[in-house]
Order: sequence, then C-alpha cells, then structure tokens
Amino acid sequence: MIIETENLVKAYQNKVAVNSINLSVEKGQIYGFLGPNGAGKSTTIKMLTGLVFPSSGKGQVLDRPLGDVQARAKLGYLPEHFRYQEWMTGEDLLNFHTSLYRLKRDPERNRNVLRRVGLLEQGNYKVGGYSKGMQQRIGLACALLPGPDLLFLDEPTSALDPIGRKDVRDIILDLQKEGTTIFLNSHLLSEVEAVCDHIAIINKGVIVKSGSMKDLLMGKVTLSIRCSPITEDIYHRIKERFDSTAAPQLEDGSIFMTLKTREEIPEIAALLTAGGIKLYELTPQHETLESVFLKVVGEEETS
Repeated sequence: MIIETENLVKAYQNKVAVNSINLSVEKGQIYGFLGPNGAGKSTTIKMLTGLVFPSSGKGQVLDRPLGDVQARAKLGYLPEHFRYQEWMTGEDLLNFHTSLYRLKRDPERNRNVLRRVGLLEQGNYKVGGYSKGMQQRIGLACALLPGPDLLFLDEPTSALDPIGRKDVRDIILDLQKEGTTIFLNSHLLSEVEAVCDHIAIINKGVIVKSGSMKDLLMGKVTLSIRCSPITEDIYHRIKERFDSTAAPQLEDGSIFMTLKTREEIPEIAALLTAGGIKLYELTPQHETLESVFLKVVGEEETS
C-alpha cells in the first residue's frame, strides 16, 4: 500500500478534528478524499504529509512511518491555501523549492514542469503578476519538481477556468499512467468523478463511506425512452419482466423507468423492437457522485 492508516486521531485540546481514520491507498490509484468544510480533510492530509503529528493511531506512507524524511522526499504537495513570494519569477520559485527538496538545480527539469502545467513562456514573469489560475499552475509545478511517487492535491482546480480544469485533469491522468499515486481533495465533485477510481467521504472527522467509484455509483438506473406508442400488452410485459416502476407513456412518446442494473437496458430495447415498437432514443441516467455525497452527508447531518 502507498498509504495505510490505522485508527488515526488528531485532537486539538478538547476538540477532535479527525477520529479513527482508516485508509488504504494502492499504487497508481487516484484517490478522492471528500467532505464538507471543516470535516477534517486538510488535517488528515497534513498528518499524511508529516506536517502535523497524530494524537494517536499509526500509519505508513510509501512504506515508511508518518513523517519519515525519506518518504517526504518523494512526496509532492499542493496545499489549498498558499501564497508565494510575489517578487520572485516562476523560475526563481522553482529554484527555491528545488533547494527545499534538497535537489540539485536543473534548468531542464524546470522547463519540463513549466511545460507540463502550461507556463513555459511565463517562467521569467514575476509571480506577483500571475493571474489566480497561473498561480495555481505554478503551485502544481512546484509540487511536481521531485518527480513524486505520491502527489497530494488539495483543491487543485479551485482558481481555474474550464479549460484550465481540463488541463489539470489531463495532467492527473497522465501522471497516473506514469505510475504516480494521487490523493485528491476537491469540492468540484464532477472533477473528482471524472478522474478518481476510489473515494472516501469524511464528515465530522469520521469516514462515513468509502470504496471504488464504480461500486459507489452502481445504484439503480433511470431510463428515458422515446419511441412510437407502446401497446398495453408491451407495457404490461415490460412492467412484469423487469419489475419496473415504469410511468405511463407521455404525449411526446416518452416513458421513464427505474431499473436494477444497466444490464437490463439491451433486453428492454430487444423487447420493444420485437413488439414492433419504433425506438427513437434510449438514455440511461446513473447516480452521480454529487447525489451520493449529498445523500451520505445529509443522512449524517440528520442522524
């Protein structure tokens, strides 16, 4: 495991920020870590990166104990809130972070990370003149300097426009192909859904749900069908065969159904066409990460 924790707890005086956190992150995963504001996400990340020490529990990162210097040398970290020296150029900032990583200066490495984040032509500009999006990109460039085996990203697309968010998504997916493990925290759930293969949802300091993205989104499927008028016989056969909550056909030729799994979709299409029904459109709608998140967090808030 790249990250493994057991009953990790962090308390500040009388306040427990996170409680009994158990994580298992495998090599090459893009792991989404989600939760509302104040849920304990940033505290957990700070423990995993060695910036704060846990009050109790234990864990390993890159097969080393939490806070181990050798492990930290192969970590990249883009925090949510950062502020860089405005008088430095992008190149100066990369050289400064190179020294913090105790790496040798390498102009070619600087060019490579600048190219990767789309700032190759702006490396000589002062950071104080960067837009918010450019500052987010230079922060990501700093995190990529050591060629990390494990990359922590805390709200990496918060200041980016849609094009910038797509660029970061592409960077994340390319890094995964290269073998990098990525631990991602973001409030943009559509972005998380687009790139993550596993997630954990934390609320009030406790992980309330976790698993693979596929398993978490494998709820019932809502199916929208547009076709020629369905006969009473075909309609009743659909309801009996699929135990469906099919609604009566609307005037525009639409019918809506709730299915147990997506595997039932081709069977419905075959039944309709075999019955002489002309099928114009068949659109499945799956549960989204946002709906799962709101359901889980909402249940916690009302419990």
